[in-house]
Amino acid sequence: MSPSPGWRRLVAHSYRLGSRWLARAVLRRERTHLRQGLYRLLVPLEPWRYYELGRVAEEPFSGRMLDVGSPKLLASLLRREGRGQWVAIDLLEDEIAAWRAIDPALDLRPADARSLPFADGEFDGCVCVSVIEHVPDDGDAGGAPGDARAMAEIWRVLRPGAVLHLTTNVAPRTRQVLTGKPVYGLASPAVGERAFFERQYDEEDLERRLLGLPWEELGREYVRERAPVHRRFFAARPWSFLAGGLLAALCPRNFEPVATPAALRPGEHGVVYLRLRRPGGEADGRG
Repeated sequence: MSPSPGWRRLVAHSYRLGSRWLARAVLRRERTHLRQGLYRLLVPLEPWRYYELGRVAEEPFSGRMLDVGSPKLLASLLRREGRGQWVAIDLLEDEIAAWRAIDPALDLRPADARSLPFADGEFDGCVCVSVIEHVPDDGDAGGAPGDARAMAEIWRVLRPGAVLHLTTNVAPRTRQVLTGKPVYGLASPAVGERAFFERQYDEEDLERRLLGLPWEELGREYVRERAPVHRRFFAARPWSFLAGGLLAALCPRNFEPVATPAALRPGEHGVVYLRLRRPGGEADGRG
């Protein structure tokens, strides 16, 4: 019997973690990070995560694995399933503290993707889901862009033959998305009177900024939402969170492939999934 889809296992794991934390909060009166635990129950997966996390969760993993800033539910599930020894990093210490409370068995460490505190070739594989587009540039006109530096660091800490699974946002033309307040604190630098949130890459900038090193490309998938569930869901928050569990009835079927980012509608964004191998060594399916 084939395993259940990745998104289904992620939803079940989110409910498992949320229920465990809620029980601790009630029985032990440990209410620190209760909000994050409740969110795991109310919104086990956000709309785009049904594709991004679900797609990556279906890939093979083993050995020493690195998660660079992805939603921690993925590494938590894969560790629980015995699919690799996971180290998960994040720039936000509040996020690390919350996940240490929710899943104490997960190895979580504070780190910046642009300067990873690991040895060369230390990892057998890596995931980086919905992160690279949020990495800001440093403002140094003479240096590499922040996202390119992060990709170089991932390359450095992977052994030859290791595989990187990466997702990021794409659009017909590269654009920056700005917000009224910094979503990621100091990691969201000011752009005029607003704050940097993310980039959405066109195909040319995807190649130029993220694929400048000689990665061996094993797979590339562009997808869009059929209906704008993500936008509508977050536009109606926090009330929409009460219906977060119903997303499982809609989201897994709400994605369709597109040939290139140029095929997206004006103002629309999609997601690309890249499976990249660092050349050299021997491919062994570990990541």
